[in-house]
Amino acid sequence: MAPRTGLSLVELLVVLAVLSLVGTWFGLRPVNGLAADARSLAGAVALARARAAADGTRVTVFGATCSTTSSVAWRGITAAAVSEPPRGLLFTPDGLPRTCDGGGVGNTTILLEHRGRQAAVIVSSLGRVRWELR
Repeated sequence: MAPRTGLSLVELLVVLAVLSLVGTWFGLRPVNGLAADARSLAGAVALARARAAADGTRVTVFGATCSTTSSVAWRGITAAAVSEPPRGLLFTPDGLPRTCDGGGVGNTTILLEHRGRQAAVIVSSLGRVRWELR
């Protein structure tokens, strides 16, 4: 018998499965750093809320200048410029967001901008955190 050339059906299916996994992996990555920055900032804000509730202390999020509080550092800026709440954002021991002067915040939006695109990290008055591309 002469040796066969070409691929068997099983070999072809394995190659297609590997290619689809690699394609899915690269398809889930953000096109630019804006989505990654927004996701990272939302994680830092959620961490500040969790730390405030767990420790029973006031915790500020990046850039806030509240005295007598601990803070969560966010070093996630790789692509975006940040427009933060002007009076700073902190979480009280009950996990609710407030301003540094003790007033209520309501819903707070932190905007990230990069190359004309925007992403927003939204903190609700109940402390829920989410992010979205705009």
